Amino acid sequence: MKPLMRIFTICAASMLLLAAGCNSTSNTSGPEPAFSLFVVQNGGTAGDSMLEFPANASGSIAPLSMVTGPRLTAFDAVAVDTLGNLYVSIHKGTAPSFVYQILVYAPPTASGAATLTNTITSSSLSNGITSIAVDSTGEIYALSGNSIIVFAANAAANATPLRQIAGNLTQIDYPIQIAVDAAQNVYVANVNAGNILVFSSTETGNTTPAGILSGVLTILDTPSGVAVDSSGNIYVASFNQPSNSSVLLEFSPGSTGNVAPVRTLTSIASNNIYGLAVDALNNLYVCVQNPANGQFAVDVFSPTVSGSTAPTASITSTAWTNSILGQIAVR
Repeated sequence: MKPLMRIFTICAASMLLLAAGCNSTSNTSGPEPAFSLFVVQNGGTAGDSMLEFPANASGSIAPLSMVTGPRLTAFDAVAVDTLGNLYVSIHKGTAPSFVYQILVYAPPTASGAATLTNTITSSSLSNGITSIAVDSTGEIYALSGNSIIVFAANAAANATPLRQIAGNLTQIDYPIQIAVDAAQNVYVANVNAGNILVFSSTETGNTTPAGILSGVLTILDTPSGVAVDSSGNIYVASFNQPSNSSVLLEFSPGSTGNVAPVRTLTSIASNNIYGLAVDALNNLYVCVQNPANGQFAVDVFSPTVSGSTAPTASITSTAWTNSILGQIAVR
């Protein structure tokens, strides 16, 4: 079993990860927008919560805000929409009788001050939700077990999904992160098969993928994250054997099959990669864990760097003590 796979297996009860999609070209006119970075705090000294940091920060900093979860509730995955609303998947109860839900919070304004505005408790959410994405129309995508469940914007209570992709033909096998592009195509980091599955916006049920990104040229081994920007550029995190190293890969829009990445980042090779996100200026955010001291951090890479170039910033905090698989989202 691969080292990263062992981590996934150990943490399966708490299943976590996420993706964010944005613009692909850097805007050099006017001041840069102020992005917010959200990270999952799982059962640390402050309990389960969402911590918000300024995405242009660096070093050890205090959170701008902290959204605390309901009592006896474990936070799993997180996503943020264009308005700043937070979508948090949770599990609560006692194994094996967990209840899985998606909570929607208004944008936080102060520590713990975000208001719970909606709860999705659909009976279709029968497995842990490892990843969430929200597209530009507000539709909500959830990885639940080996299925992709899509809810309408503003879905609430026991909502009926708009569509559900599941079954042996899908080839979904331990999915860990989901991303959605501007055309509502869905990308899945498929751990056990070592590939990226692509489903079109119209596919539903037990259907074959519209495309599969896989092969020797891709450099993919064990994908642990995927993100797509609004121009369709595909970003993948992968833990590779036998080098026991992690890489970040960028593929051109529409890439499928055995194709080489257009950009490779290797300066995170000594760290395991977890959450992966992209902002509207195409900066890349990746959650890493220092192998020496176990400290979590989010490394930030500019759109133009490649190879062994060091990150432009690294964000960490003494308030962030436990993230298991390092869920992050950026807006």
